[in-house]
Amino acid sequence: MEPISKDASRQTEGSFRLLFERNPLPIWVYDIKTRKVLAVNGAAFAQFGSDSTALMGLSQDPQTEIAIVDLAFEGVPARMAVVKDVSSLRHAEQAVRTLTLQLSSTLESIAEAFFSLDRDWRFTYVNARAEELLGYPRDQLLGYRMLEKLPDALGGVFQAEFARALESGAPLSFEAYYAPSAVVRKLHVVPSEQGLAVYFRDLTESRVPEQRLQEEREILFAVVNSTTDAIIATDVEGRIQMFNKGAEHIFHRTFSEVQGKMLEMLLPERFQSLHSQHRLRFAEARGGTRAMGLGLVKGLRADGQEIDLEGTLSQVRVHGKQLLIANLKNVSERLRVSAEVEQSRAQLLELTQRLMVQEKTLVKRLAQVLHDQLGQTVAAIRMAHETIATLLGSTAPAPVVRLQAQMGMLVNQAVRQVRQVLVDLRPPLLEEQGLAAALDNELRNRSLTHPQLDISIHVTPETAVLRWPPEVEYAAFMVAREALENALRHSGASAVWINLEGSGQSLRLDVTDNGAGIQDGAGLRDGHIGLFDMRERANAVAASVSVGSHSPSGTRVRFSWRAAP
Repeated sequence: MEPISKDASRQTEGSFRLLFERNPLPIWVYDIKTRKVLAVNGAAFAQFGSDSTALMGLSQDPQTEIAIVDLAFEGVPARMAVVKDVSSLRHAEQAVRTLTLQLSSTLESIAEAFFSLDRDWRFTYVNARAEELLGYPRDQLLGYRMLEKLPDALGGVFQAEFARALESGAPLSFEAYYAPSAVVRKLHVVPSEQGLAVYFRDLTESRVPEQRLQEEREILFAVVNSTTDAIIATDVEGRIQMFNKGAEHIFHRTFSEVQGKMLEMLLPERFQSLHSQHRLRFAEARGGTRAMGLGLVKGLRADGQEIDLEGTLSQVRVHGKQLLIANLKNVSERLRVSAEVEQSRAQLLELTQRLMVQEKTLVKRLAQVLHDQLGQTVAAIRMAHETIATLLGSTAPAPVVRLQAQMGMLVNQAVRQVRQVLVDLRPPLLEEQGLAAALDNELRNRSLTHPQLDISIHVTPETAVLRWPPEVEYAAFMVAREALENALRHSGASAVWINLEGSGQSLRLDVTDNGAGIQDGAGLRDGHIGLFDMRERANAVAASVSVGSHSPSGTRVRFSWRAAP
């Protein structure tokens, strides 16, 4: 090799000086042995100065990179240091890392599933929600082609729509059925130069509340239309908005015939104006439920027939709109049957009253016949028998004496029986002295036949002198007699007592024993007229009879009467 000439060397050194001085990167040259700075270019001087310590310390600065080149500088072994500031690059890299982290955090936190594909349809990102819906962890998806992992999407709407988005370069949305999970998915696809960003979610979950609401609506519709009651909804002005099957059956009209028309068309004309006023006042009150009319309201069928209705009117709000709900029951048949029952009861009461009057008349006539005719006949037989006995004297044969004695016993027995029948048929003292005296006499007679029982009557002196209508006193006495008879025969009681109290306008009579007792509301045992007949006697005089238990044991029969206003 030929040696470089001095001119060439000077030219090379001049070029080096020019490159050294004008280089925008900081450059300095220092002695290898002494580390003394031999030269500093303008860029290095402007940025770091000419201090050897500061320049040599740059190798420890993490924001700089230093390239070292060995060379001979003016015949001295030296090194040239070229400084590259990497702080801006590292800031940019940190910004990219921060942005990537923020983007990843955002994609992981969204409710939608997200994945991205490159142009070869390889997965480049998969968030946690996408892992869940796709059925794969992300490490089994990243780097793989979509159709390798999700072959069911091949050839279907998913592949077609993804290809259309890449071709058009415009975002698009679509819904498609995904067979492996048997769900409908809604996807939003955004194309870019790098590939596709896909957001998707399952519509099945979001449609469950809507489906449940629809089911509840269908159930409510079925319930409303299965009832035989009329359910009618109107707006606050009274225009019909709903008319169920029950209403159609009751009013003989269809929903299409009444929709949008006024509710008052279902009432007779004479009630329409008044009902309209009541409805408006109820709507203005806002809230609550009340009975329509005074418990009953008249309805009008399509054929003009009037019907009796029982119903309520309520207020509700649906989607912020105020509605009035009328619930009506057709009670025409019930009222008809009730009227017939009341008529039958009235007829039965009238019949009972007539029977009671006839009974009293018949008993009085029978008692009169027994007393005036049979009684007199028995008395005459007795006198004849006693006369025959006197005439025979002591000369009568023994058989005749025995027959005479036997006949005397039979005659006396007949007299006693007639007297007892008279007592049973015509209560002594009832007509002359009143109820208290008759009951007292009745109990005295019972005490003679039942000496083992404590039989008593409790009545105040003020009550003892009171008199009530004759038919009321007779009914009360007969009820008390039957209750007393049942207590003596069936209760096993050791005591029976009667309480009598009242005023000129009311009467209450209790017959109570301390026997075996009876359940409240139960009927008395068989015997004589029974509870039914006692109640009928009471009903005939507009009174009542109740039977219940008496504490601690026993039964109480109560007769109650109050004069009509």
